[in-house]
Amino acid sequence: MFLIDTAAKQEAVNFSTLMLSMNMTEKKLTPLFDGAAHNVDIASPLLHDIGRWSSIFGIEPSILESNYRFSEHEFRKLQADDEILKLGDMRYPRLLAETEEAPRFLYLRGDSSLLHDSRTIALVGSRNASERGLDNTRRVAATLGRNGIIVVSGLAKGIDAAAHRAALANGFRTIAVIGTNLNQYYPNENRELQIEIEKKGLVISQFSPALRTERWFFPLRNGVMSGLSRATVIMEAGETSGALTQAKYATKQKRLVLIPQNAFLNPAISWPRMLVDKGAVVVRTPQEIIQTLSERLANQEEPRSSDIPDLFAEDEFGEMFIAEGKAYSGN
Repeated sequence: MFLIDTAAKQEAVNFSTLMLSMNMTEKKLTPLFDGAAHNVDIASPLLHDIGRWSSIFGIEPSILESNYRFSEHEFRKLQADDEILKLGDMRYPRLLAETEEAPRFLYLRGDSSLLHDSRTIALVGSRNASERGLDNTRRVAATLGRNGIIVVSGLAKGIDAAAHRAALANGFRTIAVIGTNLNQYYPNENRELQIEIEKKGLVISQFSPALRTERWFFPLRNGVMSGLSRATVIMEAGETSGALTQAKYATKQKRLVLIPQNAFLNPAISWPRMLVDKGAVVVRTPQEIIQTLSERLANQEEPRSSDIPDLFAEDEFGEMFIAEGKAYSGN
């Protein structure tokens, strides 16, 4: 059973209770909740001082009690070793904390030590990806892993799932940023993949286990995924793909956006040129991804001892991948 035995965990339950009681988003509730801290202990069980909470927020005690007990019940469904990090905690990922999109709480399942390594690159793209797009994603994920980079993605079907699976298949590290709470598996076809990431990598949610999943949760998590990453690579995307939402967040957060050159061969999409106009960088090979990261993000280190094999055929990213260049270090 998940124990509510820290200040952050208890505050998260209280915060969830208020979100349910007031039907309010985190962004709108946060200033009100922080203001209440002058009058109540926000890290103590709300039921211990329910009268004061009721007075501050203008909510009937019975409603507060019902939503508190529901929230507490849902939180206890978390796994015993799941973690909750509050923004401001020393272990909260620095890259994400620098952004406006940093959520008040992060819910973690898996190897939370991955948050201490800022060598993180997001691979994102279409759910209905082409076979070439999926193959390219697998090869880029493997290349990043060989260079010590953690592959970050959103556990959606298509490009996301291919990125995670390739990292795991090659024994590399991966982080999944999901658009549901930790107790849900979506889409169901990726359930086993999510469980494998829980065991071998890290799954992150910004959503309370007491909240019902909404459609707008998924684009919201793109801001967190970008915030966790030094750069985002859009492997393949249509004009309405959620990957473009992440590109917008990355641009706002002043993070690097990389686009495969072959995206410009598709006359049905206009986003590649639009993103280049906003500072995105076009790459032709996995090698260029590594080189661009090294040049733009500095702190280069020597290549790892194992050779990086040729990965791309001539007709995929434009040139044969060459096993040279510096390995990227984001530390």
